[in-house]
Amino acid sequence: MTVAEKVIQDLPVVAKNRKNSSYVWSGLGALLGLGVGMATYAYFHEPLHIDLEQLTFHLPAAQGRLPKDGLRILHLSDTHFQGSDWREHIKIDCIRRLTADLTYDLLIHTGDFWHLEGGLDNLRILLDALPKPRIGSYGVFGNHDYTHYDSTSAIPRMWQTFRKREITQRNGRSPLALVDKVDSLFQFWRFGQYVRNTPLDLKRTGKNDPAKLTAALQACGMEVLHNRSIHLTYRPGESDGMDLYLAGVDDVQEGRPHLGNTLANVPADAPVILLSHNPDILESPRIEHVDVVLSGHTHGGQIVLPLWGPAHTQTAHMSRADVAGYLRRGKTHVYITRGIGEGIPLRFGAKPQIALITLKG
Repeated sequence: MTVAEKVIQDLPVVAKNRKNSSYVWSGLGALLGLGVGMATYAYFHEPLHIDLEQLTFHLPAAQGRLPKDGLRILHLSDTHFQGSDWREHIKIDCIRRLTADLTYDLLIHTGDFWHLEGGLDNLRILLDALPKPRIGSYGVFGNHDYTHYDSTSAIPRMWQTFRKREITQRNGRSPLALVDKVDSLFQFWRFGQYVRNTPLDLKRTGKNDPAKLTAALQACGMEVLHNRSIHLTYRPGESDGMDLYLAGVDDVQEGRPHLGNTLANVPADAPVILLSHNPDILESPRIEHVDVVLSGHTHGGQIVLPLWGPAHTQTAHMSRADVAGYLRRGKTHVYITRGIGEGIPLRFGAKPQIALITLKG
């Protein structure tokens, strides 16, 4: 066979290889394009489009103690303002449009007002942009109101903790070499499950000033409920009157919450609304005395992926199914909002939100 004949004979094979190669590159290009599209959506679109969710809770024990048409609560949380970020101004404008025509009774913010102290001016702008509530404004602190963190070291720190836990569970025993090799194949899967179900181990890098934040909120007309309850009365006995208790606890992670002290002066038969940044407060044995719990902190998982679900709950006790939205614990109504801001500037499958909650007898 001549060289020319050999080249002609190999042409179909070369063409086939080139065709297969083009399929591979096309597939890689499609995956890359999908990844870029998802990242663009998660950064530029979803975090900036805030939803207004409207819900109604019925409290039979509060009959006659709530306005005839219901007590309307505007619930905000997790603004995470840092400062001059253009994204924050887009969110403020979006909330201004959503609430422009709202009439409501109570303004509630369940913590993480700021991410860094530089976000205070934008927080003031947001509170000033909201329609004024009929009765009052109240809030509680979240972990970021006390501390700021470095999130880049979270996974390496969690890997070290995970490995120590694995060694402890092994209790010093050295498995057979073959067993150890098989076990190592599943180690990364177990680590993924550990990360998925454990609050991120964030390194504290500095402190925010809660006294400064408290003074700024008071100047804006918002009262901080720090492990205490107040008796809210408004024209009692009239059709638009109200007679209930509003309570707030300190942050579960960075503060010192004490639900027992908070509810100490609340009569046993009085309706109680509890504000807690972290929904892990539901583990308190005193929670059965509370009618409504309003929380945030989880961001709805912030990144919610097919099959995997929420990236993490950021709570120690809440299940993945309860990462956001409405749930019941006995007689207690619980609402966990996805919040407005983010720890990292990405959201996917967990749009930011504010909520208008109506409580009826």
